[in-house]
Amino acid sequence: MKLVGLTPELFWSIFGGLAAVIALLYVLKLRRRRVTVPFGPIWNRVLASQETRTWWERLKRLLSMLLQMLLAALIVLAIADPRPEEEQLIGRNLVLLIDTSASMNAIDVSGGVDRLDIARQEAQKVLDSMGPNDSVMLVTMDGQLKPLTPFVKETAILSQQIKDLKTTATPANINQAMRFVRDAVRGKSDPEVYIFTDGAFAQDFKGAAEQLPKNVRLHHVKTGASGQNVAITAFNVRRYISNKQDYEIYVEVRSYFEREIDVELQLYADGTLSDIKPIKLGPEKSKLLFFPDQGFGGKKLEARVELKTADAKDVFPMDNSAYAVLPRTRKIDVLLVTEGNLFLLAPLVINENVNLTEIKPSEWSPEKVAEADVVVFDRFAPDNVPEDKGNYLYVAPTGENSPWQITGTVKDPKITGVKKRDKLVRWMALKDITITGDVNQLKTIGKDKVAATAGKAPMLISRDEGNRKLVAVAFDLTTSDMPMRIALPVLMLNALDFFTNDQNSLVPTYATGKAWSIPVERGADVATIIDPNEVEHQIPVYEGKAIFYGEHIGFHTVKAGQEEFLLASNLADPKESAINPPEQLTLEDRKIAIGTAGLSFVRREYWIYLVLAALALLLLEWLSYNRRWTV
Repeated sequence: MKLVGLTPELFWSIFGGLAAVIALLYVLKLRRRRVTVPFGPIWNRVLASQETRTWWERLKRLLSMLLQMLLAALIVLAIADPRPEEEQLIGRNLVLLIDTSASMNAIDVSGGVDRLDIARQEAQKVLDSMGPNDSVMLVTMDGQLKPLTPFVKETAILSQQIKDLKTTATPANINQAMRFVRDAVRGKSDPEVYIFTDGAFAQDFKGAAEQLPKNVRLHHVKTGASGQNVAITAFNVRRYISNKQDYEIYVEVRSYFEREIDVELQLYADGTLSDIKPIKLGPEKSKLLFFPDQGFGGKKLEARVELKTADAKDVFPMDNSAYAVLPRTRKIDVLLVTEGNLFLLAPLVINENVNLTEIKPSEWSPEKVAEADVVVFDRFAPDNVPEDKGNYLYVAPTGENSPWQITGTVKDPKITGVKKRDKLVRWMALKDITITGDVNQLKTIGKDKVAATAGKAPMLISRDEGNRKLVAVAFDLTTSDMPMRIALPVLMLNALDFFTNDQNSLVPTYATGKAWSIPVERGADVATIIDPNEVEHQIPVYEGKAIFYGEHIGFHTVKAGQEEFLLASNLADPKESAINPPEQLTLEDRKIAIGTAGLSFVRREYWIYLVLAALALLLLEWLSYNRRWTV
């Protein structure tokens, strides 16, 4: 036991003083009053009281003195406020970090609905064991960190918030969580962090936890018991460039079982089953599948994987489905600045996905950039092209305003080098193209990618500056036979795909737990996004893009201006689907306590019992006096 109200020295000093006073009062000789009486027998009684007391009478007086000393000791001890040695006297600062990521939705636990339910129960145990001086902060961790409370002493509010916690379809960001905890406990005394998690992020935990101060005590409360899972970890669809009616689909299916299993992959188009493929997966293996020449109607595609091995159980169904949207046809606004080059005009006019506007160089102004997705300069390089935005295709750039410095000319160049993997030259044969006359030799910089060369002279160049993209065709199309070949319309198609990120042939599926940059209709100020739970979100639009944090898998509807379209989101995270929990989180430089067993932080108020004991002694003293036991 330890004393909180008084130091041991002060306790003994006060008690010793009181004991001395009590002893003195009992030692003092009784002073009797002198009384004059007229009757002789009364004198006999007075003289009798002065006779020597018997040993029993002296013992009764001693017991009365000891009783008074015991009463004094109880009162002084109650003031000293005794406590158990293990009890926390200085309030602790607790952080309850609860994992609400996708893997906490696994149903491999007993005693709860899912892993998050177990975490709720364990977190409540910590709340129930808090002392009156303890403070606690509640934080949830998934793709985003969400502090639900500051440090508070009242736990009733936290209990309801813990009951209301729900999982999201996002992976846990342990690095962000540890940075927040580091800042939250800075300057706090006796900080402790309870991490309620299945530890799907275990491989990233060591580096993340190194940020914490050394005085932070860590507790890992494990949830989960099994890692049996089969998942779709990649899914998308693209339209063929040559045939806009057919599609190619790829799906990656991964097994986290430690034995071979049989699964069935199902493809749905607008909710209708269109294809089934049985698959055999080896232990902890994945398989990438391609489905070419698929003809689909509608807009929505869904892939589902179903476990067919009879004695196996998939305990994490959230990643069994994946979603994709069929590419939508969105016409590209192209501005052609030319003096009437029919060779260049023809491949743009016949492209049904292009809205073409033609102007002369004299009509050009920088304001035109806002009206077009792509600007094509034919043998013309103006001096007032915006440097912070836009997509520009230069054909035979000339003059000092060319984005590429002209260092000389090349006579009758012949293309000798082609980088086949470059987006500009796919599906093209260029080495047999004839180019006549002098062609400007363009000087490239570090940001440039050269797709085709004639000796050392670049013929096709691309440059990506983030918000601005440039493409250069070094030679004049009118001095080559390229307009007579299929290569020219393919080149124009490749260039448009480079500028627009293949948006007409491949629709990206968005990964949950990240900020999505969604391109929307030009001129829209606000976009409305309706998530799979039918909840509407109003998102501001900046530079033609709406930034939205996605935490639900499925189809989202986006409305901006007169435009409305779908986008698909998936978990698609092999790490989050690896749900087998580690036995414990470990660090090399500190010990991590396991679980919540043995919590004993409740303060016991012993002084109350001491006061009650003192009152009982007073009652005993009163009774002994009235019964003449001690007098």
